[in-house]
Amino acid sequence: MKKDDIFGGIILIIVIAAIGVFLYFAKSAPELSYGPVEVVGSAISVTTPTKYETKILVTIVKPGFVTLHRSVGSAPGPMIGVSDLLNIGENVEVDIKLSDEMTEGEPFVLLLHVDDGDGMFVVTDDMPVKSNGDIVRADFISPGVRQVM
Repeated sequence: MKKDDIFGGIILIIVIAAIGVFLYFAKSAPELSYGPVEVVGSAISVTTPTKYETKILVTIVKPGFVTLHRSVGSAPGPMIGVSDLLNIGENVEVDIKLSDEMTEGEPFVLLLHVDDGDGMFVVTDDMPVKSNGDIVRADFISPGVRQVM
């Protein structure tokens, strides 16, 4: 064996050992605190939207909000609107303030979020709601242009 081969092998063993020591003593990744909250009895639905009216019916067991998202495949994408704080019970004709226009034929997702107690919607604090293990959501296709509010 050559002297260079032995030296290269020793360097390789040292590098592998250093990586192993690093991984052994590295801190664990913190668990994400952001995740759906189980609120049994909550529901959301959308009547067949028309160009002039879309009715959203929300049944909620804890105060919360409805967010409107562009659909990315079957998943909620960028949020373009949020409702005011909704009270416990049935909320009919929920108004959602839009930050962008809704285009005809575009798919959207409504998600229900539970309020953390401050009465203001903060995406990192007000968790999405699930009921009986399923995310509380409603999917629909926009029938026409809705103006930004």
